[in-house]
Amino acid sequence: MPLGVILALCIIRCNGVGTPAIVATPSACSNLGQYISVGGTAGFNTLVRRDFTVGLLATGHVRLYEHGTAIAAAIADSPSSNPYAILSAIERVFAGSGPGEAELGLVGANYFTLPANRYSQYYQYQFVNSGLNPNAANVNVPYKPASKIRFDRHNVRAWKNWVQAARSVGIASMAPIVAPNLPWKPHDPIFPPTHAEYYDINSAFYKLSRFEALYGGAIAFDSPASFFLAGGSGSGYRKFIEQAIRWGNARGLRTTMLVSPYPTRSNFTQNTERFVGVLTAHDAVPSEWAVDDYENTNPNDADAMGPDTRTNTTTQVALWLATQAPVYVQVRENGKLVPGMVCRPK
Repeated sequence: MPLGVILALCIIRCNGVGTPAIVATPSACSNLGQYISVGGTAGFNTLVRRDFTVGLLATGHVRLYEHGTAIAAAIADSPSSNPYAILSAIERVFAGSGPGEAELGLVGANYFTLPANRYSQYYQYQFVNSGLNPNAANVNVPYKPASKIRFDRHNVRAWKNWVQAARSVGIASMAPIVAPNLPWKPHDPIFPPTHAEYYDINSAFYKLSRFEALYGGAIAFDSPASFFLAGGSGSGYRKFIEQAIRWGNARGLRTTMLVSPYPTRSNFTQNTERFVGVLTAHDAVPSEWAVDDYENTNPNDADAMGPDTRTNTTTQVALWLATQAPVYVQVRENGKLVPGMVCRPK
């Protein structure tokens, strides 16, 4: 079928128990909108090239992924007389794709509110004045020191203030990026006491992360495909990622899987396909996929970005996801969350 075909084959999760049943559910799967985000750091500026995203944008399921580092680089690489030249050109390419999705560092609530004319490294100058209007964001929350990852009054208040400030500029959901990507070490304050706690989203160690996800309405996962397939940071890693996706889906959260090449792009497409296959087989399908290459910070690396017809590029992987990968859909009946569905290309 042609690109942009309505996804109409769905699978009921059945609360994660038993074999999913295939059912016809056009009302749930017929209007998925944009659930693939694409951008970067690597090659972000080259998204001005319309030929890089012809097939991708034709699917109708793609929006711009606006990594804070990439946005800053696009402004820096534009003429001083027109600092938003590159971003404006990219926005024209992605016109009609809806609000974007941002990736930000946790720097304090005033990041969103300080005036553009005095703070050129902050949100008002980089996002608002440039015309970007993301309605979702993923946050690189601290993993050290230990004081930053404890569930305490200070950290809870900081996250609430952060999310409330983000909502004031139109960001409806704010996800902590969660993944145990460092190998567990005993007797280290940035890790829990036991290996088992480190790889369990329900352990006390992740109490702050769970609060952040529930308050922000979303949770995101930084798990490069090749890293995941190789076992990640140790025994239990793959089960953690799968468990955490199911945890978020069961609570009605936006669950965003960040898809990136690591350590190289040489098998990016193939590894992504395998990665998606494993998650699908273990009933761990996220509600969104976001594709970028943040290991490579060169915003002008065209070979990393596209076109979407060339294997192992960011846009080609995004195209594969938009046409082949399943996506989890939240379902509510009479205002109440019920078991959701996984929609697939027919």
